[in-house]
Parts: sequence; structure tokens; C-alpha cells
Amino acid sequence: MLFTSLIFLYLFLPVTLISILLTNIKFRNPFLLLASLIFYAWAGVSFVTVIIGSILINYFAGILIGNAGSPRSRKFWYVLGIILNILGLVIFKYSGFLTDNLNILTSIFQLRPVHINTIVLPLGISFFTFRGICYLITIKRNESRPNKNIINLGLYLGFFPTLIAGPIDRYRHIEPQLTSRKIDVRLFASGVNRIALGLAKKVIISTPLGYVADHIFSSNISTINLPLAWLGAFSFMLQIYYDFSGYTDMAIGIGRLFGFQLSENFNFPYISRSINEFWRRWHITLSNWLRDYIFLPVAYSTSRNFKKERYFRFRVDNLIYGIAIMITFFICGFWHGAAWNYIVWGACYGLLLLMEKTWFGKKLRRGPFILGRIYTLFFVLLAWVIFRSPDLKYAMGFLKIMFGMGGAKIEWIRFSGYVDREFMLTSVIAIIGCTTLFSWILQKLKSLVINAKGIMSAFAFHGYYFISVVFIFLILAYSTMTIITGTLQPFIYFKF
Repeated sequence: MLFTSLIFLYLFLPVTLISILLTNIKFRNPFLLLASLIFYAWAGVSFVTVIIGSILINYFAGILIGNAGSPRSRKFWYVLGIILNILGLVIFKYSGFLTDNLNILTSIFQLRPVHINTIVLPLGISFFTFRGICYLITIKRNESRPNKNIINLGLYLGFFPTLIAGPIDRYRHIEPQLTSRKIDVRLFASGVNRIALGLAKKVIISTPLGYVADHIFSSNISTINLPLAWLGAFSFMLQIYYDFSGYTDMAIGIGRLFGFQLSENFNFPYISRSINEFWRRWHITLSNWLRDYIFLPVAYSTSRNFKKERYFRFRVDNLIYGIAIMITFFICGFWHGAAWNYIVWGACYGLLLLMEKTWFGKKLRRGPFILGRIYTLFFVLLAWVIFRSPDLKYAMGFLKIMFGMGGAKIEWIRFSGYVDREFMLTSVIAIIGCTTLFSWILQKLKSLVINAKGIMSAFAFHGYYFISVVFIFLILAYSTMTIITGTLQPFIYFKF
């Protein structure tokens, strides 16, 4: 069920919300978990067994870890729980990729190829698997006690706004909200605002940009020329930001309607001055998850054993630090998709971060901020080409065309066929929206309202909120009309 579908916006969400408000507090979590399972079943009833299996595995693993009588048994149940979580991800997401690459080896050695039946990838499995692993790590580190209420744990793992594409909230952040939260007017109103903003990002901005990006990236590589290649890369760069941040805004807003305060996931990543800063602003909950559960354990727990020892001319702890970065971004790329282009996409970011840890990073921080932004946007744009391409071979061909090596004959009439008035207007709004300009204007308006005195104070206050309500209503109305007259597109991160 898409957040942008009319059945979700005007049937499922209102019915669920009204039912929750009319339900006794002690029955709200069970009802909300049931609603989440129904939401998930909309994509396929068989998928429900996967999320229920994840809930059961983590529930019992968490209790066994918490009740273990010795460090050895505690570690055993912890490792078993992690393995079972990863095993589910491997079976459903990576079995086809692993089989295909294994068959390359079998063909080389003239062995019998391996065949497996096609396995349908359950939506959001990467996200709720990472939440499950986060829960077990939290229990193992004694940051929280095992949750003996399977309904509450199930709601953490499978709450429908975050079920498909995050944010990947830490268990210790959500744990207190599972038992004590309340729905107040201010939180509810901010939730409606975020839903409207996210819906507009997806329907009004991301969809037109996606139309151009999809047409160009679905074209045969031999038919793409230099301007079309840059146009496709530019369009996808904006599309994926507004698509994913739009989903996150809607998820946060929906969570607020039910009293949950979910973590922010984006902070204007395209104004970053370095790749390191970009990953602090892009998909923040995933970046923090990878940092705390992959990078830090590998880099610092291992490097402490070597202190300042040297291997040839390199300090061992620095080598381990670099290896940890590459491992982290290998996992980041592979988590996004079971294909070599995702792995290379992750590896490219790992190499860029390693480069920034050298003298280059110091030069970048001391240089003009505009150069840092150009450098960051340039490499992020190139990385999105690898990410969006159907395979690695297509990505390499696409990048060659972008730099004038090959490609079809330049025909500006094809280019102008994509760049119509709607595209240009959408692009201008999208580019400005990637900066903090709109937020700055909004803050200035709020400060004027707050600082108004006398009779102007009441006028400014009521006028500001009246205009805000009208603006939100117009956005929702326009988005709804666009949904009715257009073709629904799933969110990009649904396939991960």
C-alpha cells in the first residue's frame, strides 16, 4: 500500500487513526500492530509471515540473551539471533545474486550449475532486519532490558510508517514511546504538516523528475548522447532526494499522528562541503547504524590492540581504520541491493572518505566553501549514476558518455523534448528546496509573528496560522488531484 495512494490517504489512515483514538489506551498497541500487519499484507499476504517470523526470532533471542546465566551462553544466543536475522536477509535478498556469481565459477570449472526457484523479495526486509539486529545489540550491551511484551516489540519492528523504508530508529529511542506516549494537538498538527510536505515532495516534485530520469536510464546505452546523460543524472539526483526525504517526512508525520516521535533522516545533504558531511546529512539513521555497529567496532576495538605499531611505512591502526571504512561502505552498498553496481557505489564512497582522511580533507576544510560543495555534488552525481543504472556495465557506459567518450549524435530536439515548462519549474523549486532558503524564510516569518506587538500581535498570530492551514490544504488538494490524474510510482527505497 503506497503512502501516495488514495486508499491509504483517505481510507486506511483515517480509519486507523479514528479507531486508535476511540480505543482504550491498553489496546492501542495491539490494534496498531494489527493495522501494520494489514498494511504489510496489502503487498502480499505471504509477506506477513516474514515480518512475524522476524518478530518471533528477535523476541525469543532477546529474552534468551537477557536471561543467560553466563557470558558464554549470553554470547551464544546473541550470535545465533544475529545469524538468524542475517540468514533471512540472505535467503530472500541475496540468494539470486550469490547463485548467479557461483554459476560463473561453475562454468569456468565446467561443473553443474546451481539452480534455485525465484524468491520474491519482501518489501522493507532490509529495514526491519536492521531494526531487529539493533534490538539484539542493545540487549547485549545492557542498554535496555529484553522486552517481554511481544506486541510492543512487534510494534517497534513493524510499525507501518517505518516498516517499508525506515527511518531505522534505535530501540532505546522508541522503547519509552511504546508504553508512554500521548497524542496532543501540537504534535498532531505538526504531523499533518509533515505529511503534506512529504506528499508534495513525492507527487509534485519527485514524480516529474522521475519521469525524465526513468526514460533516459531505460534507454539503450547506444541511443544516449552527452546532454541526455547529464540530464538523466541531474534528474535522478533530485528525484531520489525528494522521493526518499518525502517518504521520510510522511513516515515522521504519520508517526506523530499516533504519538510517536521518529528520528529525522535528512538534513539538506546537497549543501554538504565534503563526502563525510554528506553522509552525516543523508539517510542519517542508516549512517549512524553503520557507524555504531560496523565501523566503530571494527576500527577502534581492533586498532587499540596495535596502538602505534607500523607495518612497512604505515601505522597499523590507520590501516585498520581504512579497512573499517571500506568494510562499512561495502556493507552499505550491498545492503542497498544485490548487484555489483551497488557494491561499487558503496566502494566509491569508501575511497572518497579515505581520500578525505588524508591531507586532501584538510585542504578541503580550509578552502572556499563553494569549492567543497562543487566537489561534493560532482562526485555524488557520478555515484548516483552507478546507483541508478540497471547494471555495472550500463553504468560505466553512461559515465563514459557524460565525459564525451562515445554516445549517440547530439540532437537537441530530443533534449528539449524532456525539458518542458513543467520540468524547468519543478527543477528550479527542487534546487532551491535542496538549500536552507525556504527554512530561513519560514523562520523569519515566525520571528516576525513572535516579535509583533500590540494589536498587530494577535493579527500576525492568527493570520500566520490561517495562511498556514490554507497552504497545507491547497498542497493536499493539489497533490490529490495529481494522484487522481497521474500514474502512481512506488517510492524508490521500497525495493530495498
